[in-house]
Amino acid sequence: MLILNFVLALFFQTPQAATPPPPQSTVPATAGQTVIVGLEDGMKVAVENPEFSGFIDGRSGDAVLLYRERAFHGEMRVRTIAKIEFEPYKRGKPFPLKVTLRNGDQLEVETERRDFVSIKGRTDFGTVTIKHPDPISAPVRLTTKKPNRKGDLTIQYLEFPAS
Repeated sequence: MLILNFVLALFFQTPQAATPPPPQSTVPATAGQTVIVGLEDGMKVAVENPEFSGFIDGRSGDAVLLYRERAFHGEMRVRTIAKIEFEPYKRGKPFPLKVTLRNGDQLEVETERRDFVSIKGRTDFGTVTIKHPDPISAPVRLTTKKPNRKGDLTIQYLEFPAS
């Protein structure tokens, strides 16, 4: 009986209409996201196909910002972000951030877990790595306290232009 039901089910199936192929993208395969890094000294650097590590983690548009807002911990894809501004640093505290979303909303959040971010990617003058804060510029000292990284800060803001 089970076999008869199976054969009848196959017999009465209607063929599905062929679906057209998806439209071809007009964006070249090599095109990727660009992030504009505003440095503390006023210089701007456009980084193509960035790789993030730290409190922003991942590659290009698939990267996520790890943040917290009071007791809420979350992840936000950078493709939904227009700009991240780094607020004044407080010693021993997470970095406060002002995040502007693509729809215009603004969030006041703090970094989650990691207290650094680094960006690596191509620029007009070659491949660069930008670290915030830059641990190389700080003198090495043995201490039990968290370091005061105020003098080592490198990034003022990150802009994610629409692709």
